[in-house]
This record gives sequence, C-alpha cells and structure tokens, in this order.
Amino acid sequence: MITAHAKCREWCGWWPILLLGLLLNQSSALSAAEQSGITSLNEIMPDQPWPARRKEIERRWLELMGDFPTSIPKLHTEMKEVERQDGMTRYHVSFQVESDDRLTAWLMVPDAARKKPTPAIVCVHSTTWGSGKDATIGLSGRRPVDPPRDPQVGAAYGLTLAQHGFVTLNIDLLTDGERIDPQYRVMDTRPFYLKHPEWSIVGKNTWDIMRSVDFLQTLDFVDHDQIGCTGWSLGGHTAIFAAAFDPRITATVSNGGVLDWYRHADAWSREPTSWTPWRKGVDPPTSSEKLEQRFGFKTNSGPYVYLKGFLPSIDDPSKQIPVDFDSLMALVAPRPLLIISTEQEFYRHKFFPKARQTLDVYIDWRDSEGLPSALKARQERLGYTETLEYYETQHGMKPAKIVQDFSELGAGDCFSWFSFPGGHGFPGVTRRLTFAWFDRWLGRTLY
Repeated sequence: MITAHAKCREWCGWWPILLLGLLLNQSSALSAAEQSGITSLNEIMPDQPWPARRKEIERRWLELMGDFPTSIPKLHTEMKEVERQDGMTRYHVSFQVESDDRLTAWLMVPDAARKKPTPAIVCVHSTTWGSGKDATIGLSGRRPVDPPRDPQVGAAYGLTLAQHGFVTLNIDLLTDGERIDPQYRVMDTRPFYLKHPEWSIVGKNTWDIMRSVDFLQTLDFVDHDQIGCTGWSLGGHTAIFAAAFDPRITATVSNGGVLDWYRHADAWSREPTSWTPWRKGVDPPTSSEKLEQRFGFKTNSGPYVYLKGFLPSIDDPSKQIPVDFDSLMALVAPRPLLIISTEQEFYRHKFFPKARQTLDVYIDWRDSEGLPSALKARQERLGYTETLEYYETQHGMKPAKIVQDFSELGAGDCFSWFSFPGGHGFPGVTRRLTFAWFDRWLGRTLY
C-alpha cells in the first residue's frame, strides 16, 4: 500500500477540486474578461515533451492544493453484512483514512462476483444534505428524511452499476452522511481546516478515494487491476481528481462535474466571517434563501470552502491563474476518461476548447518511463486475444504488426465526451453509456 501511494505522489502530483454541482445558477466569480487570465494547457511549456510538462502542471496544482498526508495508517477495516437480496449483498464498511478519521461506505457485491475477481467502481455522491452514500444506492433523497429520488434522475448509480455486474463502493465524503460531526452541520468544512490549515477539502476527498482503492485491493473478489471511479455533480468532479492522483484507477466517468473556474466566489475559497464552526444547541440554524428556493428546504449547511489556496485569485482578479481544467483532464492520460454533461453545462463551462487540447495529449501519447503504458493496458484488456486471432486469420496480420499499430494509435480513443438535453442529472441515456464505457475499459464483458 505504501508503495502505491509513494508511486502516486511521484508522478500524479497535486491539483484542485474546486466545485460541486451546488450553486450552478449563481453569479460567476470571474467575468469573461477576467477568464482571459487563465493559463491553458497549451501555454504550459509547449515546446517540452509531455513528461516534463506534466511535472510542471503537477507542481502548479500542488501549490494551490497542499500536499497529501505523509503518514498512511493501516486500514483496520470493519465490514458487516446488512442484507442479501435480488442477487446482491450489501455490506456496511469503514476503514481508517487518517489516524483519527474513518471513512464509511456501502459495499455492493453482486453474487456473480463470487465466481471470479470482478472489476470494482468507487461511486462518489453528489451534493446532499446528510444522505451521502445512501443517495447513491437509492436509500434516500438529498436528506435522510427524504424518499429516494425518481429513478429517472439516476442518482442511485452505485446501485445500477452493481446491478449491471460491478462491485461498487459507495463512500461518504467528509461533512456528509455518517461523516457529519454530530456537534456541527452538513458541509461545514471549518473543523477540517482547523485541523489541516495548509490542506484543502478537495485534497481530503481525493485522499479518501485513494484509501478506498487501498481497501478494494484487499478484497479477494475484486480484480485489483480493474478499479474505476465515477460520480455525478460534486461526485463527478471529485472522480476526475481521484483518477488524476491515483494511477491505480483504471477508468473514470465524470457526469456533471464543473470543469472551469466559473464559480460563485463563496463556493471557491472566500474566507468565512469566522473560522469557528457552527455548534449544535449553541448557534441558531441558518439557511440560504437561494438554496431554500431551489431545493425547497432550509439547508443549515456550510460553509463548504473548496480551496483556500485559490483565495488570492478571488481577491485580485487580475492575478494570472496558473492552470485550467484542460490540464486537469490531461493529467489522467492515458487512462480512459469520459466526460458527460448537459448541453448547457458544456456551453457554460466552455468545455470544447479544453477538450481539443486534452485530446491532443491522448492522441499524441507515446509511452514514457514512469507513466502508464497505453500499449500495455490494451494488451491486458479483455478482447486482445480475439483481436490477434481475428486479424491473423482474416487479414494475415502478425501479432507484431498489431503491437506496432497500437503503439502508433496512442490513447486517442481513451478520452471522450457526451452531452444530453435537459437538466442536471444522470438520465438513462448517460447510464447506458457509463455501463458501456466501464465494460470496455474495465474488461467486465465484451458481449
């Protein structure tokens, strides 16, 4: 485990999460003119080879984010079977992510996974008000008291992916689900920053997913080399960072995660009026009129400070922002990454200019020492044997020719995107595409 994290720190670097799908309709922290001061991927050491550029991009994100913990505790896993029905077993699990912090999760295990090691997917919930992991398996709505959401919304992707055949680990992010300190309130990150003043909640969420991969690799019914990550909204954004930081994440699907610096200032890093957390029974409940109007209930939540290190860019809009989200996506290369969003989200977050630059990194990929091998990944995926057999028998092509062709192909087909009409959600069309993406790249089934 320590070796895996050391390797991750060596080449994955550090970047920020900054957003969730909360407050999508609020005003921009950066005007269109100010956004011209954002450094694009193509502006970062454009004449240098990718490994050198990658290190520089990592350094810039690291300066914004803070570093991972240097101490990695043993997992001390607790795992209890909760129910078994409809060909599925649900476990409540918890394990140590820091010496004084445990992550809680639902582990969904299809019966078929008992027959042979099965790919697993870490599922990260969207913004909720106390439901956390329960929302991703359809146990509740946004709040624990709310009924499960309409299945057409698609919030229960941890359940549907398990029904499709994957093992899923549905985690609680800090400040939500079982990880809300009973003395404080949902999404109040101030206790975290009192404990880790130089870190970020974005980094914490990413670290916890890395520890989730550690846990999954202890299970004998999980294929340790085929672990994916997905999420919607906050979860979709978080999934990209997790994939970027942890090379053990084989494939990723991000749905509705904001991919630019377009955020309300308070959602980024504006300092709260006080760093003293709200206390139950001491401070009166509060609510945002905008959130109450949008969601229909008093949230009594926050402040959720994503990235303290971004504060200088809020205070001084003329300050050049050192990286953009094209750099974030490119750092996942050459591992498969699928971005899903509504048509409006793609427009609003200016996705396509970033996609073009990211795609160049994938298309031009050439295996380098210390970075993942796109060729090796293709050779290890389900169906490679059938590829060799088909082209040799039908076209007289020798395996060496296939290897040469795949080396030249790079990773161009490992990055893609998909838009859909309608509102912020995870509708059926995107769920089916998610199944196909993970089937293709995690090698669960070919037919």
